[in-house]
Amino acid sequence: MVKSKSSSLKGLAQKYGLKPRKKFTAVHRLLKTKRKCSECGSNRFGREAVGIWTCRKCGFKIAGLAYDVKI
Repeated sequence: MVKSKSSSLKGLAQKYGLKPRKKFTAVHRLLKTKRKCSECGSNRFGREAVGIWTCRKCGFKIAGLAYDVKI
């Protein structure tokens, strides 16, 4: 019986090599981390599009980096 791990490398085969898979994992983890809204303090703050971050609770929008935002 094989245990299946929950990983952000789903869909990346061995043919891509270790370095690209590690870089993809680092970016994916950074993108999916929970963030707090600087206006209302809720944890529903996330990326709407590349460089556009919004709070789904209060509607606050801010422009930031593609995979991260500095508030």
